[in-house]
Amino acid sequence: MKKTILDTPYNLSLLAELGQPSVCQPRISQLITALYENMFGVVVDEELEQASATVKTRIAAEDKRGIWKGKIFKKNQKVVVADVIRAGIQPSHQFYLKLTEILHPKSVRQDHIMSQRIETASGVEGSKLSGSKIGGSVRNAIVFIPDPMGATGGSIEEVVNFYQKRYGKPKRFVVVNLVITPQYIRRLQKIKAPLCLYAARLDKGLTKTDFIYPGLGGVGEMINNTLR
Repeated sequence: MKKTILDTPYNLSLLAELGQPSVCQPRISQLITALYENMFGVVVDEELEQASATVKTRIAAEDKRGIWKGKIFKKNQKVVVADVIRAGIQPSHQFYLKLTEILHPKSVRQDHIMSQRIETASGVEGSKLSGSKIGGSVRNAIVFIPDPMGATGGSIEEVVNFYQKRYGKPKRFVVVNLVITPQYIRRLQKIKAPLCLYAARLDKGLTKTDFIYPGLGGVGEMINNTLR
């Protein structure tokens, strides 16, 4: 598994604000948008296929040297963005729209998966998928999974196994988190699938009830304004 931690001052500054109890909507969504906007460029530069291009610029009408040659993204490569409801709703749709700007829109698809942790008084005892809306095969596709929090890794493992079992094996899964734990990394390293992980911050670990510390709090609840 390829792992990249983008612990830049920009990302860390936004995350520091996002984790403060006084921050509420609409600022929460603004911060998440800014974070994923910044991470998007880094992720696609590494993960999308590129091709050589020759572009006749506006200058070419005056000077034949006005031809630019260089690398751009292959327009027709197949990509899928998985929305893991509910913390993943906002960043996944953001990734989906950004990908349609740089690739052929018909090559980009968004899927929706309902996954939730099974929580008890002693902590998290796994996760379960309770519903999905999948647009078809993921063979030869890059599957992006933008999901803010990486705590135990159970949900991501469920999603990856679900795709591979029912919809084929993609080129790779690209998981994009804001905050993750060492336990999460170890769990993902055991998944039998081509997988790349990007995160804005690596936190210290899990509490007794399997929440991230220092953490941000319940991002799904924060985004949907259900945190009381």
